[in-house]
Amino acid sequence: MTESRRTIEVELPDCLAMAPDDIEVLRTTFQTIITLASGGCDGPDEHLRAMRDQQWAVHWRLTWVAQARRDSQFEEAKGETKQQALAQLRRLTSLHEIEGTP
Repeated sequence: MTESRRTIEVELPDCLAMAPDDIEVLRTTFQTIITLASGGCDGPDEHLRAMRDQQWAVHWRLTWVAQARRDSQFEEAKGETKQQALAQLRRLTSLHEIEGTP
């Protein structure tokens, strides 16, 4: 059975420079909006319904996760915005510096 695929196209302005990670964030964001709007169509929301049926109060939110790796060092930060996550990540990575020297 062939599954039909419905897609939308979004025009991005030429002045908007986007890295591959930025494109992936847009794709993921749009997919999340579709999932939330559709109720999951008996997909992921099936888990939510099951937990609520068992009297669990379930809440979720979207968040940004920023990660940095250098050799064996690894840091991860979360934030409600990309800027918050990156600022927190910068604070964490700066802890690896001694008097400004990495």
